[in-house]
Amino acid sequence: MKDIAEKSLFQIPENLKRLLWVLVIVGLGMFIAGLTTGGEDSLIRTWQAFLINTVFWAGIAHSGVLFSVIWQLTDAKWGRPFKRLSEACAAFLPISFLMFVIVFFGSKVLYEWSHTPFLHHGIAVKAGWLNLPFFVSRNIAWLVVIYAVSWWFVKTSIKPDIALARKLLGADWGGSFADKILKGYGEHEDELIKLEKLSRKIAPALAVLYSVGASFLAWDFVMTLDQEWFSTLFGVFFIVGNMHAFLGLILAISITVRNRFGMHEFITINRLHDLAKMVFAFSLLWAYMGYSQYIVIWYADMPEETPFLVIRSMEQPWALMFLLIIISVFAIPFIGLLPKTLCRTPNYTRVMGIWVVIGQWFAIYLMVVPSLQHYGHYHVYLGPHELLITLGFAGMFFLSYLTFLGKVPILPISDKHLCRSWHGH
Repeated sequence: MKDIAEKSLFQIPENLKRLLWVLVIVGLGMFIAGLTTGGEDSLIRTWQAFLINTVFWAGIAHSGVLFSVIWQLTDAKWGRPFKRLSEACAAFLPISFLMFVIVFFGSKVLYEWSHTPFLHHGIAVKAGWLNLPFFVSRNIAWLVVIYAVSWWFVKTSIKPDIALARKLLGADWGGSFADKILKGYGEHEDELIKLEKLSRKIAPALAVLYSVGASFLAWDFVMTLDQEWFSTLFGVFFIVGNMHAFLGLILAISITVRNRFGMHEFITINRLHDLAKMVFAFSLLWAYMGYSQYIVIWYADMPEETPFLVIRSMEQPWALMFLLIIISVFAIPFIGLLPKTLCRTPNYTRVMGIWVVIGQWFAIYLMVVPSLQHYGHYHVYLGPHELLITLGFAGMFFLSYLTFLGKVPILPISDKHLCRSWHGH
């Protein structure tokens, strides 16, 4: 474990750090320019690109913490080397909170119900829910609770690892960040038992909080873009999409970490194979949830439910994008990760992971953009607004992710389930 602790404190390479900051600055510049120049179309495109990336990157951050919770609850040995890589996503949570707050300022552009009287009776009954003060207050409450408990869980998880690293390499390991985390830390063996028990209490509570809270976030920030439409399956479908995107990202990150830090004994081919199988499985689950939502609405044929899916699956240009997303997010991962040999080829699975992330971004794009365009006047906008704002968010995510990862042991070294090899037993 000493060698892992020695490798863990790393600095983000200067070239990469500069590149990520350039992406952040360019994205911020595009956001400001989109709001202040270019007219109404530019304003709408700017806010919709901002919303897409807020829910997409926040969803990945939520899912990272959730998978750490899952591995904790199930005592899954195969997932232990990925646990810290998952928890590092929590570093983006404070930024995502700020991004959600900024979305509130775009409500009049994004959400018709925020400034238009409810004239149709079927929509008017939602007035108690769809009003701006309640919209803002309930979502801030959900975000504060989920993020606070998420940080509590992550802090509980990393604390014994930092303490063990200091025990192995000296009291200066980790600097001021470690000092803050370990404030009031007692005897390592006693703290290890206590924190393990605490973690097992926080984990199920956080899982329930996430499943409920993330559903509310999906309903409020995405489903209400079309104020008439509703679907009881939408929250679950959205969460599964977030988890799928996270798995694709962590697959790519794990292979990079494995090569960069020489973690071949822990992030083994067998474990990468297991992670690739999870990406494969979630492509099936995502398709199943999407189909379940589609078939129920198709059978019911209710006027308040069907337009959302009719527009996306039958109206051009969305129908073509709808088909391409199904192929990209379901068919290609299904076929591409079915052969065992390919799942055990790291560079290939890294490409597949990135492919899934991109596919899920476009899935959210298809949920958001048609709802903001007038019926029959549909356009696929994929220009500087969408590209640069997306790159800005990616820069913020990876800056926060790598900064956090460089302050903690890169593997959960105090975890009793962490072992050097994994043979599927």
